[in-house]
Amino acid sequence: MNKNNKYNILIYLDLVAAILFPVIAVFQVEEYSANIVNGLFLILILAIMTGLLLPNIMVSWLIILLTTIAAGFLVLGYVVIPTEAKWLLVVAFPIEAGLLTVLRYYVLDWRFISKNWQDIRNYLKRYNGALKMHTRYTANKIYSKVISNIKERPQLHLWMHVSMLRWANHEQFAQLHPEEHAQYLEKLADILKKRRLAAEELFYLGDATFFIISPELRDDIIKQINQETIAELKKVQDDLPGGLKWTSQRIDETNVDRFTDPNVIVKHLDRELETDLIVEYLKAEAND
Repeated sequence: MNKNNKYNILIYLDLVAAILFPVIAVFQVEEYSANIVNGLFLILILAIMTGLLLPNIMVSWLIILLTTIAAGFLVLGYVVIPTEAKWLLVVAFPIEAGLLTVLRYYVLDWRFISKNWQDIRNYLKRYNGALKMHTRYTANKIYSKVISNIKERPQLHLWMHVSMLRWANHEQFAQLHPEEHAQYLEKLADILKKRRLAAEELFYLGDATFFIISPELRDDIIKQINQETIAELKKVQDDLPGGLKWTSQRIDETNVDRFTDPNVIVKHLDRELETDLIVEYLKAEAND
C-alpha cells in the first residue's frame, strides 16, 4: 500500500468518525432531560463551526480552554447530571472539533495543493531550493538555446565553455551523514556563486554534480576563472570524502554538431571526469 492510499484511508476513517460521533453521542443522551440533549446539540454545533472555520492554532487553544472549563464545572463541581452525560458533554467538543480540524486540513488544504500540484512539480523540476540553483531541466533549455545561436549564426563565430564539478564517491557519506553532506553541497554551491562571473549560468544536476555554462567568454578569462575556482575548491577538498573532480569543454562552430544534445555533453564530461589524467591536469593548472 503506497503512502497516498494510506492517507486516503485515514481521511475516510476521520470523515466516518466525524459523522458517527455526533449521532452516537445524541443517541446516548436521548433518554435524559431536554436540557442535556439541547446542551449537547449546542456543543456539537460549536465544535462543527470551530473545526471547519477556525485556524488550527485557535482550535487547539479553544479545545484546551473549553475542555478545562467544562471539566471544572461538570466533573469537579457539584452538578446533578448522570456521570455518562457529564463525560459526553466534556468530551463532545474536543473530539468533534479535533476530527473536523484534521478533516479540513487533509481534505480542503489537500485539494488546494492538488489543484496546484502541477505548478509545484514544475517549480521543483526547475529549481533546487536547498542550494538555490536551477536544475538539469533549466540547464538543458539554456544549453540548447546557446547551441542554436552557435549553429544559426556561424558568421558571428559564437562559442561557449561548459564546465562540470563533481563530488566523487559521495554516496556513502550522504547515507551516513546526510546533514553534513547537505552542508558540504551548500559550501560548494556558495564557492561557485562567489567565484564565477555574472554572465555564467550555474546549475545543480543532482548526484553532487554542478554544471556551468559560460557563453562568449575568452579562453584566457575562462582559464583564470577556473584557476580561481579550483584554488578555492581545494580549500574544502581535504574535508570531502572522495574528493572533487573538475573538467571543461569549449564548444564552437567546429564541434557544435557533436555536442548539440545536452545529454551528449553531460555524458562526455562524465567520461572525462572518470579519467585520472583530467584530474591531475587540473591540479597542475591550479598551481600554475
